[in-house]
Amino acid sequence: MPEHLRIRIITWLAACFAALPMIVSCEQDIISTPEVSIAENSAGAEAGYTVVDVSASGAWLLSLYYPDGAEPWAGLTSTQGSGSKDGIILSYGENPSEESRTLKVILSASGYDLAVTFTQEGRTAAGDEPEPEPDPEPGPGPVAGPGWLELPELAETEACHFYWHDMTQQNGKRVRNYSFLWDKENLVAHWVAYPLNKRLIGSGDRSEAWGYDPKVPVEDQPELYRGYRGGYDRGHQLPSADRYTDNESTFYFTNMTPQIGTGFNQSVWADLEIQVRDWSYSSDTLYVVTGCVLEGSLGKAYDNLGKEVTIPGGYFKALLWYNHASTMSFGQWSAAGFYFEHKSGASRQTMSIDDLEEITGIDFFVNLPARIGQDAADRIEAAEPGAFWN
Repeated sequence: MPEHLRIRIITWLAACFAALPMIVSCEQDIISTPEVSIAENSAGAEAGYTVVDVSASGAWLLSLYYPDGAEPWAGLTSTQGSGSKDGIILSYGENPSEESRTLKVILSASGYDLAVTFTQEGRTAAGDEPEPEPDPEPGPGPVAGPGWLELPELAETEACHFYWHDMTQQNGKRVRNYSFLWDKENLVAHWVAYPLNKRLIGSGDRSEAWGYDPKVPVEDQPELYRGYRGGYDRGHQLPSADRYTDNESTFYFTNMTPQIGTGFNQSVWADLEIQVRDWSYSSDTLYVVTGCVLEGSLGKAYDNLGKEVTIPGGYFKALLWYNHASTMSFGQWSAAGFYFEHKSGASRQTMSIDDLEEITGIDFFVNLPARIGQDAADRIEAAEPGAFWN
């Protein structure tokens, strides 16, 4: 090899090796430190929830640490994942003690263990309750909740509370299952909201695993092992066939309402449930809100213990369809509302989401504007359903 060429190669190799520390340093700068945050770091003594956000560039684990070996009193809807994830729910029970209690949410990712502290206040000592205000504010109303697209406005009251369930898919991944607004006075859920697609439906058989919902106090639920007295069906709000991945949870008593069997639950309502699943098969995800309207109630049914359960006057479904490859008029999104009077042989009324909101008084899909913008969300909710929904 000529001397001048050998020198040129050696010089080039030296330059490459000299640049390696710089390249490694730049690569390390790209990998950011993971972060974990809580929307609210403290809360009162009553049961509730807050939101945890994770920022990470790879796999992560979340865990809860209770100082001094205390018994667990909280839970997380997600404990593992990959990449950043917002809207993880930290739920906690009522604090029965007068002393406050704390826990740490620990994020393990990229070789780091990071922690944030959450504190729940103790209950007020007996005989030491504060004097009521002369003109108290109205009771609880809309509250902040997860950013799930299927959720309507969370309008909690003294009688109505928001709950949710998660589940393990057949691939082992832990995901949200469904959420609902439970009315402990009327003993029905005003609505049940859930995402739907082939993966979430899964495969299996109907379990018939009737039972109490573990998230809701037993005394606030009906007992329905033998169905309703009065001849009404135990009508699922989240259909059994929509969740073979976790079929048992669809048989919780909180998922039931008293429905007319012949001419309604077993026909027109079941037909819509089948069609909703068919629509979900053509979507990436179909976001569903199923619910009942208590206005115009048909009276009372009775559970196995003789407790009164309000019979709804109507039923509805609000649907938000998403497919990233869609070429429909609103691009990737489409929406429709459906309403039935609760009577045998009822006709299905198909309408825009805005029109369904007028009937039900519920603000649907409140997290959609954050995803696509307020103007686009307004157009989708105002649009009359096209041929796709027939």
